[in-house]
Amino acid sequence: MKRVVPHWKHVYATATIAGMLVFAAGCSKAPEPEKKEAEVKPAPPPPSVPDVKESAAVKAKAEKPKPGAKATKQKVADTFGKGKASVTVKGHPGGVQHSFWQEELDVDGSGNPVMVDEAWDNHHKVLYVSSDRKFGCRNGQTADGSTLMTVYGKGNTLHKPAGSGWWVSELDAGECGVQEAGIYGCRFDADGNNTDCGTATVQSEADDVVIVPLPQGGGAGGAAPAAPANPPAAPSGDGKQ
Repeated sequence: MKRVVPHWKHVYATATIAGMLVFAAGCSKAPEPEKKEAEVKPAPPPPSVPDVKESAAVKAKAEKPKPGAKATKQKVADTFGKGKASVTVKGHPGGVQHSFWQEELDVDGSGNPVMVDEAWDNHHKVLYVSSDRKFGCRNGQTADGSTLMTVYGKGNTLHKPAGSGWWVSELDAGECGVQEAGIYGCRFDADGNNTDCGTATVQSEADDVVIVPLPQGGGAGGAAPAAPANPPAAPSGDGKQ
């Protein structure tokens, strides 16, 4: 006699098998890798000028502008310096009365003299010092390039304080965080303290430089933003303005 299996048992068996297949498929599936959070890239360093200052040795040389015992005289040239960090001496008012030489000089105050080019304008009483050097940037980076430093001597015809002057360094795009290649520098006072800093344009005939401050936050040592010309009035005691 043929045994008849109840219909509900067929349904139960089918559901059980289907559930086991789903469970097995779920167990065999590899877990999805966790999604990594988007990496936050650090902000690029702000643009800044090189960390260059007038050393005591350079200031002393401007006070007594003559070649040292081991100096080598150089031929008179139309320009002094290297690349864009240079000044034109040809055609200076009063004629070219420059002495050129090369010697070792401690230009960064480290106590380690390096070979530099020097020129003394005997008519205007101005000393020029040129060197290729490595330097730090005010934003923490490092760079290297040609640097020209100009120091006004005693009795200079420009009536500048003796020992004061300016310097410029040539930077490639990206060095010290600057976006454009060019020359950047500072003026400095008679104590060697850098004052106005930023992008620079050398004015050869005037033995001077024009400085345009870098954007605020660039470590350029520029002046703080000026206060508004017409500040808002303070509220009165009754709350009305």
